[in-house]
Amino acid sequence: MRVIAMNAKPYFAAYAAMLSACAAPLNAQNQYPFQNPNMPIEQRVDNILSLMTLDEKVACLATSTAVPRLHIPDAGGTEGLHGLVRKGDFGQKLVTTTQFPEVIGMASTWDPALIRRAGAVQGYEARYIYQNDKYKSAVLVVWGPNADLARDPRWGRNNESYGEDAFFTGTMSVAFIKGIQGDDPKYWQAASLLKHFLANSNETTRGSSTSDFDEQLLRDYYSVPFRMGFVEGGAKSFMASYNAWNHVPMTVNPILQSLAVKEWGADGIISSDALAVELMVNPRHYYKTQEQALAEAIKAGIGQVLAFMFDIPKLAKQGVTDHLLAESDIDAALRGKFRTVIRLGLLDPPSMVAYTGIGGAGEPEPWTTDQHKRAALEMARESIVLLKNAHEFLPLDKSAIKSIAVIGPRAGEVSIDLYGGKPPYAIAPLQGIREKVAGGATVNYAANNEGGAAVKAARASDVAVISRPAARPTSWRFSIWMFRASLAPIRAKAERGATGSRSTFPRKS
Repeated sequence: MRVIAMNAKPYFAAYAAMLSACAAPLNAQNQYPFQNPNMPIEQRVDNILSLMTLDEKVACLATSTAVPRLHIPDAGGTEGLHGLVRKGDFGQKLVTTTQFPEVIGMASTWDPALIRRAGAVQGYEARYIYQNDKYKSAVLVVWGPNADLARDPRWGRNNESYGEDAFFTGTMSVAFIKGIQGDDPKYWQAASLLKHFLANSNETTRGSSTSDFDEQLLRDYYSVPFRMGFVEGGAKSFMASYNAWNHVPMTVNPILQSLAVKEWGADGIISSDALAVELMVNPRHYYKTQEQALAEAIKAGIGQVLAFMFDIPKLAKQGVTDHLLAESDIDAALRGKFRTVIRLGLLDPPSMVAYTGIGGAGEPEPWTTDQHKRAALEMARESIVLLKNAHEFLPLDKSAIKSIAVIGPRAGEVSIDLYGGKPPYAIAPLQGIREKVAGGATVNYAANNEGGAAVKAARASDVAVISRPAARPTSWRFSIWMFRASLAPIRAKAERGATGSRSTFPRKS
């Protein structure tokens, strides 16, 4: 979830520190045992935690992994369901990135190989943004894919999900994860963090609702995409959802550990959703105070707290002072963050890590390259679903059309959804149609029917393309309508064609 912060001063301060820490050298001179790449990962994490002060530990309970004194850089984080999101808000540096259709559109391709290509594009761009001197932004933990299921279209959250089928959603999630994390046997290109664990996809009551079902439905349906993402895809990190399962909020639900970590090996970052800790106090009333809610979340394994209404380090330290949690609880919650840093190769010599050459001097920005543009174009094309083609109306014969009406307020714009980033370029439907028929047909555009503009455009054209808002204002879809009166002359010509066959409209064979 992306939210507008109401009291974000602690968040911005932490973010500023995070960005400065991102500039730490990838391989400072070896001073500590954890900098030995041959040491087992658990021993390296043990050593890191043993060297950290309590202040340094609580500073890592938000999105940062930075410990400047120990030369540990910040892996950071970024939304990345269908393109990295670096819009310039929340203290971020504005970066244009390759954008793909909304997740439900990506699902409509039914093509795991194409989904993996999209993930690889995002993983590469994350590594580029992290390492390139122009950007140097901490974005190596990509918050995606969304492995949660959209079981009911009335819930209104379906645009960010692959759909309702558990196996299908799991298959697409596995492909996306593998693309993000890369093919190297030891190091990750970027880290995938799955969302939202679990039974979360309802729009209006997630902060206070409970999703109630038995363990069979848990294991056979709701958890399946996550299990596949961890076990088959190789992801290690995930975000707990807002809702409760059987009246226990997912932010503190025991299955974070018993199922995801212990059964499926998800030993990376466990994140809360934004404001989820606050919501356990109000409106959920599960805990009386924010201090208690934060302490219980940390003890449940939450090592990345996305909070806006309180100072995370200050409240965590107070929890230790008040004996609501122990420093060892914080250590346990942070282990996954430092495992992630190690798996990204951020503590090892650059020569050992296959991805440290990305973003070097002279390399073009990847979102400007033909390779990434082709991936976005192919995804957009394959995401289109033709629901009906009565009388074989499509495809249209471009050579027979002399005029096209393009109608609708969305036709002249490209809508960016809540989880969309800033694309390097955008082609609206109107522009695309004009370019497609340039020199061969007149395009009559009407944004609306003010003064009868839409009707006039339609009557003056052979065919009309209607671009209209769908259920969500950030989505749009096309409808192609025939206007019989204006089509009569062309239809007559077609019916007098050499073959003698009748045709509803001239169409490409």
